[in-house]
Amino acid sequence: MDITIQLLDQDNHVKTGVFSYDKIVKPYMTTGRDLAVLGIKDMTWQPGEKIQVKLDQAHQYVWVQLDETLAPTLVYMAHKHWIYTIAPDKRNIDTAFASKRHCIMVRKASEADIKAYRNLALNPHDQAVDTGVYPHAVSNVTAETNPTFLASNAIDGKLANISHGSYPYGSWGIHEQADAALTIDFGREVEVDCVKLLLRHDRLEWDHDGFWDQVTIGFSDGETMDFKTVDTADLQSFTFPARRTTKIVLNNLKKAANSARFLALTQIEVYGYNKA
Repeated sequence: MDITIQLLDQDNHVKTGVFSYDKIVKPYMTTGRDLAVLGIKDMTWQPGEKIQVKLDQAHQYVWVQLDETLAPTLVYMAHKHWIYTIAPDKRNIDTAFASKRHCIMVRKASEADIKAYRNLALNPHDQAVDTGVYPHAVSNVTAETNPTFLASNAIDGKLANISHGSYPYGSWGIHEQADAALTIDFGREVEVDCVKLLLRHDRLEWDHDGFWDQVTIGFSDGETMDFKTVDTADLQSFTFPARRTTKIVLNNLKKAANSARFLALTQIEVYGYNKA
């Protein structure tokens, strides 16, 4: 599989600059077979610039790391092109895309990677818009625009939950919306048998956070399952017979009686296998 990485400016032109000590100005782009790496020693990102990943085939699993602050991530690319936009005002980690040194990597996933039983919801590279790269988190809570409370925080792999707000305590906040729902779109069919929830549990100075005592998990075929949740700072696991689905919907969030005002989800994990 041919993989190309290009860095684009705000007008979608390929950026140019120096890669290392050679001082020769070249386009910031590279192409490789099953692996593409772009190493740069001195370049500053500007808001609205982009990383473009091109494959010669669609519907592919690839490992990606687009910034040093983002963990290497196994994602599913539904299309041949992926545009990742640099948006400093939307980042949760203060240092993300802030370094002058960069090592950008995209690598074809192995069959063992693809077939492994794992957390299929994990994607630290997820952005608010649907870029055709999955998994992707979507929320109906449109009133919440603070990046520390957006849906993508619930699948970024960060498990610190005893406070709230800026990094490392990002979460999916529901903005006190009674019908709040979170959808994890896998972009293809998967088979899942376990969901783990980590509720935000901010009790450092006072009972800032309450908790849900029941939630509903929905699948792409319209079937749903109800689960009882408890007041804990630990991960809560819910297992069920394996189900094929293209998405998971977390909704019908029942606030516990006499619970504190604010409720939020630090992380959702969905375990299973790829089927497509």
